[in-house]
Amino acid sequence: MSKVDLAAVMALLEAIQAEDKTQSSAAWLIDGSASVDALTQEEALVAVEAARRMALVGALNEAKSASDKLTRKAAARALHSLRSSGHEVPEQPKAAAGWSMGTEVREIPAPVGLIGLPQGDGYFPYIMVAYGKDNACVCAGVAGAGQGYQDADHAHVGRSKARDIIDNARRDHNLVEVPFHVALHFAERAFTEGGAGQPHGWGHMLSSVDEGLKNAARMLNPLQGQETELDSAALHDMEALLEGPHRIVFNLEERISGPAVDEVMGALTSQIAINDDEKRKRVADQVVTATNAAFDGHARATWTLAMDVLASIAKIAEWEPERRAARQVSLALAAGRPGADIPFFRVWTERQLAAVSEMIMSVRADREQSTQ
Repeated sequence: MSKVDLAAVMALLEAIQAEDKTQSSAAWLIDGSASVDALTQEEALVAVEAARRMALVGALNEAKSASDKLTRKAAARALHSLRSSGHEVPEQPKAAAGWSMGTEVREIPAPVGLIGLPQGDGYFPYIMVAYGKDNACVCAGVAGAGQGYQDADHAHVGRSKARDIIDNARRDHNLVEVPFHVALHFAERAFTEGGAGQPHGWGHMLSSVDEGLKNAARMLNPLQGQETELDSAALHDMEALLEGPHRIVFNLEERISGPAVDEVMGALTSQIAINDDEKRKRVADQVVTATNAAFDGHARATWTLAMDVLASIAKIAEWEPERRAARQVSLALAAGRPGADIPFFRVWTERQLAAVSEMIMSVRADREQSTQ
């Protein structure tokens, strides 16, 4: 396979990820709507290499019977490579759509993945459902680069219960159904970056998932085709994230917000003869200090992943303003920009400190009035 054009292989993998069947080779690997014999030799060799990387055993077994001799040899080598690396490689392709008992054939539904809008701490919810012969395994929780996951749980349920879970999740406007390998990619990225391993039951859920999907999650980039360069002007266009129907909240950690509120209150209630402009400057300086401090720890990795998730699901859901804004925030974080230099985080820090300070001032005013 050393003579295969690797750039062509990656382009084919991206077409498969996008379910773009305009190429005959992609159509063959996606759903078999094209034949391996309809491909040129060069296309067939590229497709065989893509099938090897995605562990598409059925397609490779089919290619072993291709009319072209080089294609047959390439498929045989690919199957040998998979077998040597520990993959189960039956001589005949497995039935992809179901299992049989006597004359009965029972469909096995495709796995389902939903991921959602990041929460105030940058963790995003996920629901993953994979079907076995008799039931389904459901994994759910919230994932993020800080700890890997929180509130993770799994359950084995019947198919009707699994359908209910999926139907309810689809009605949640904060969740978006995405190609399963995309949800798997982001969840496993969170587990890896968090360093806490996988949640209980995750491996069992994956045991019912096709090797090709698992390989696609690890090999394909869900952000392929999105911006790769930071646009400072676009970074200020955050309205969709701050006020839109898919608004994202950024919460300061208590270790940051507590001292910051104290500083803001000190500026607002200072008995030193300073004018309002000086007070506003002291408050603004504290907003900058607090926002920058928020990204001294794990928050940068957590929110980079959160914005990558948002950019990906927004593209799938066709929320273009949210996608564009989230992508720019992610690029700014990855570039190492201070938190206060990213308008989305600075605005939310200002709002949070203002809300808490106003509440404290209101409580104090009520107490003073009640004692008069």
